[in-house]
Amino acid sequence: MTGIFLLFGLLFCLPTVNAMESAAEQLESKTYINLRECYELALKRSETLAISKEQIERAEASFFRATSEALGDVSFVVTSTRQDVRKESSSESSSVGSTLTARERTESKFVISQPLFQGFKSLGALMGAGNLRSQRKNEWIRAQHLLFLDVARSFYQVLRYQKDLEIIQEIKKLFQERIEDLSQREKIGRSRPSELATANAGLQNIEAELAESVGALQIEKNILEFLTGVSLEGLTLKDTMIPEEEIQLDRQLSHVDLRPDVEASENAMKLARKNLIVVQSDLWPFVSLNFNRYTERDGFQSNIDWDAVFKIDVPLFRGGKTIGNIKDAVSAWKQAKLSYSRTRREAELDIKQAYQNWRTTNERYKALRESVYASEENFRLQKEEYTRNLVNNLDVLQALEALYQANRQANEIYYQSKLTHWQLQIASGQCCSEQL
Repeated sequence: MTGIFLLFGLLFCLPTVNAMESAAEQLESKTYINLRECYELALKRSETLAISKEQIERAEASFFRATSEALGDVSFVVTSTRQDVRKESSSESSSVGSTLTARERTESKFVISQPLFQGFKSLGALMGAGNLRSQRKNEWIRAQHLLFLDVARSFYQVLRYQKDLEIIQEIKKLFQERIEDLSQREKIGRSRPSELATANAGLQNIEAELAESVGALQIEKNILEFLTGVSLEGLTLKDTMIPEEEIQLDRQLSHVDLRPDVEASENAMKLARKNLIVVQSDLWPFVSLNFNRYTERDGFQSNIDWDAVFKIDVPLFRGGKTIGNIKDAVSAWKQAKLSYSRTRREAELDIKQAYQNWRTTNERYKALRESVYASEENFRLQKEEYTRNLVNNLDVLQALEALYQANRQANEIYYQSKLTHWQLQIASGQCCSEQL
């Protein structure tokens, strides 16, 4: 029966092949894609996640092996013995002798081998296998969280550079208008050639930054395509608003024990403790029962239908091997406890840093947004005063340059603030697609 259960368990663990549409076919009819959809595509494409998921399957295999140790074995054995018999042996009259010297003997039996006591070895192995599976599952969840951060980072970088290109193109257009106006003024002697040269130099700098942003945008697109496994050609990234909410640091810290990597480290510590129990079991006696139920038997034992062997094995001396294994297991357990403590403290630090980054970027964005409004107003006033000859062209160009820099900085911090929001959620173990 045990063999049948294990066979079904093996079949249950084998990977199934699901008929799924390819990601590219799913996007054929779409013109836009959002962060959630990018993340779902990355989940299907990531080899790292697939490897991590297979670790869970291997942990389940360990559970079945531990179960086998506890439940024992049941088997059906058929033996057929053939041997060469000397002629003089045929004259022996005893049933024992005739059985042993028979040319052919057949025996069939059910064999049950059941360990009765192994010093809690089976129990420790079973519990340890459960901890190992929980550890692998939490590591898999943590890998999903980190993948989400990679996708979000690349997603927002693409949006940032796309908006950056729009800002640069707009400023470039304003610079060209200034150069055209200066050219007209230079012809009638109302502007110096140095002013036109300064504007042309500024335009060339903008051209250089435009080329840099185009290259950076293509690199980020390549990264996002690598993560999702699909081409973004013809697709528009659609951003979604993140609701503004007051986030308390204490509340975020209260989730630290629910963070997957912290839970995985705790499971590893428990697994090390169960391994210690398994090793210590070598100090205990081993008690087992072997039972044979015969269905066919030849010779003088043909009337014996069953037999049983009750065995007690008491370890007395093994040359220090068991003590060495115990000391090694104790050390591994202590290391696992220290690793768990460090992982938990690092998680708390990660939450605090993510919280501070989130607050800082939000405050910076609010300030830069006001700076953009002020820079726009300043540029408008400088242009009006320039038409009335109250200021020179250098003042207008400086106002334009300030507006340009404020716009680009605000754009960068805007998408950084979105990313820091998700970094804070991931740091506190809360993720991810259900919040999109």
